[in-house]
Amino acid sequence: MIARSFKFLASALVVMIYSCTGSTDKRPETAMDTGREFIRASLNGDFKKAEELILKDSQNVQLFDMYKSFYQRLPEDKKKHYRDASYEINKYLDVDDSTTIINYSNDYMNKPMDIKIIRHNNLWQVDFKYAYSGNLPID
Repeated sequence: MIARSFKFLASALVVMIYSCTGSTDKRPETAMDTGREFIRASLNGDFKKAEELILKDSQNVQLFDMYKSFYQRLPEDKKKHYRDASYEINKYLDVDDSTTIINYSNDYMNKPMDIKIIRHNNLWQVDFKYAYSGNLPID
């Protein structure tokens, strides 16, 4: 009886550990998925998730910190509008095998914006500074 209880508890523990380390923290595997996750996290104000998708260079980190500060100073009603906003991918351009530009707009601002997704060290990451420099045209 004790052995059966132990096996049940051990099985339950394995299931709990597996469910805690499941796919919720899995990185996106494509440029499109990376862009979508970044856009949604940014609109939601989920900067922890968005920051995980940013290419870690000094300019990106600095610009993203400025963006977080800006967002955090917004009135709560504007934050709610961003969280409630849906977005649409207007254009998707594979520049090459490691660079993608996504043009999107959300239904709160209705302003087309570009983000650049690059593959760096086998991970798709957002080159956040592109939103400010626009060094590759999508047209």
